[in-house]
Amino acid sequence: MDLTIDSPREARLSQFWETAKNSRFRLAVFLALNVRSTIQAAMDIRALPCLEARLSSTCEGRAIAGSLKRRGLLKTLSLATAGCCVLAIPATPQAYGVGASKQTLRRKVRAAQKAGVACRTVDDPAEQRALVKQLDRALAIKNNSAYREVNANHSHLVACGLWTVAFSKSGEPLVIAVTPRDGQWSILQAFISLGETQEHSDARYLLTQAVVESLSQNGVQYLVDTHSPSELRNGLRHFQRMLGFRIARVRIVRTANRSARAARPLAQRFPAEMCAALLMIA
Repeated sequence: MDLTIDSPREARLSQFWETAKNSRFRLAVFLALNVRSTIQAAMDIRALPCLEARLSSTCEGRAIAGSLKRRGLLKTLSLATAGCCVLAIPATPQAYGVGASKQTLRRKVRAAQKAGVACRTVDDPAEQRALVKQLDRALAIKNNSAYREVNANHSHLVACGLWTVAFSKSGEPLVIAVTPRDGQWSILQAFISLGETQEHSDARYLLTQAVVESLSQNGVQYLVDTHSPSELRNGLRHFQRMLGFRIARVRIVRTANRSARAARPLAQRFPAEMCAALLMIA
């Protein structure tokens, strides 16, 4: 299923969530006040492409499944059902930065490389723990209150999938990405900048390219954000869409002893669950 082909309905759905985030209302209130556009959004969600995720019982497979099953939209619909932000990983690593839509990516990558920024994989748990400590300290002093986290603890990221880090010319960590992967699937467990300078901003693009190339080399086809489109800040939404993320539904292939409810096709479960969500806010 080709997510690189833009869909008018998917773009309209993304715009709907952007409008909701820009409003001064809580999401439930916004949906209740805009019933017609909410119903249209529900129809657009149902029309989204549905990807099949075959996940193993490994630690990383369970982590990916857990993220996809998380109740995101009004704590009623799972991320997989209501649509998640998915980046299609090209089969050839070098293909990611090609095309007119990636002009900004290429420009920012060149700026980061010119400044001496470089990305590398961090496999050593001891180095990961040291980076987590630096990350938590950096988050506590961020100027932007929206991104400031006092007493943050990201120790759960240690030994949790592929670690890729962008470092400055002097060796200081700029941005950290953690992407557990299982077969053809991976999740963006963390993608966090340690600062707010232009160098940190440019490093995000270089790191994205490095992560995509690494995942491509490992046979991954899809990278999923752990945040629902309804939860994203619009600045991050714009950044993701420029990078190629698009909204899609996901069907998790389960074991044979799944429950009767879980066994129902997604297309059958979705209308009832979405109607229930709409009734909650009406």
